[in-house]
Formats: sequence, C-alpha cells, structure tokens
Amino acid sequence: MARRRAAKKKSSSSSAPMLVIGAVVLVLALVIGYAVTRSSNKPQAGSDIPLDILAMNASQLSNNNYVLDGTVIDRFPRGESELISFLYKDASGREYIIPICVSAEARNGMNINRDQQYRIEFRVEDISPNVRGVCMATSILPK
Repeated sequence: MARRRAAKKKSSSSSAPMLVIGAVVLVLALVIGYAVTRSSNKPQAGSDIPLDILAMNASQLSNNNYVLDGTVIDRFPRGESELISFLYKDASGREYIIPICVSAEARNGMNINRDQQYRIEFRVEDISPNVRGVCMATSILPK
C-alpha cells in the first residue's frame, strides 16, 4: 500500500510542471493571436478601397478607414487645416486624384509639400446632412 501511495505522489508531482508548461503555452498562444488579430485590423495601403465608388459617390463609403500611398500634387491651406489634392496610382496604373482634408491634429506639426510622397490614413465622413463623403486624414507620414 505504501508503495502505491508513493507512486501516486510521485506521478502527481511530475504532472505539476506539465500543467505549468501547458498554461505558459496557452498564454503565449493567446498573446500571439491577439497581436496577429490587432495587426490585421490596420488597413494596408491601397487595399480594398473601391476607388470608383470613392470618385463617383464617396458618401457610400462613410465611416470607413483607408490608407493610401501617393503624391501631394496641390495644397490649399486654410488656417490650421488644409485641403490637399492627393495623386494615387492603383496596381493597374490608373491614376486618381483624391481631395483629402488634413487637420492640424493629423498633420502633427509636419509640413506638407507638393510633389512629395506620403502615406495617408483617412476616414470617409459625413460632415453634415448636406456635406457627405468627405475624406478626413487621421494621419499623414512621409514615404
């Protein structure tokens, strides 16, 4: 009887490290899954943006976020913010000029220059019932 109890104690004490290792692996898998999910939620440049809809009726895209890499071809500063003409070329080589409003917050003190390449993250917003489908920059970074 004493041998069986000793054997049971020994097997249960060796399962404790296995439980700890299993818990560590589970936590690691959860952390990696969270990191992958979070990074995949960020829009990638030019991905899944319906440019024809944006050009014809941008209000259909309201409350969506997009990222584009392109060139500022003109800018119209007004106080703290400005409107820029942003030239984007898609994978097929078609060119689109997209007007984007850039606030002082989105610009974050950076000077925006013509003929320079930038990566712009923007959100299509409805400003008022009469002004819908406006591209509002959330961040702008030089390329």
